Amino acid sequence: MKAKALRLPDNLLDAVKFAEKRERLDEPTTLRKFLRLGAEKYVGDSYASGEISLREAAGILDITTREVLELFWDMGITGNVGAVETLRAFTFVEKKIAKERRA
Repeated sequence: MKAKALRLPDNLLDAVKFAEKRERLDEPTTLRKFLRLGAEKYVGDSYASGEISLREAAGILDITTREVLELFWDMGITGNVGAVETLRAFTFVEKKIAKERRA
């Protein structure tokens, strides 16, 4: 883990102090928690907008794809694959299965 020096606005420090007292955490732990929550939100938004894949999101957050999927579900982020793409995938698979049966 690397150490970084930051300048933080007073309102953010007030939020950190609030969380410290509420959760009985020290300041560094609270700051790491806030950064993690922000990173999860940022990556989740990037996934939801289709900028990155689920696998990329998992890699950035250093968790499994299943864990990131559950995290996004908990955050209310749905998959970035719509009905049209899903139907195309089913059609593709059906054609592939039919082709293999004929072979």
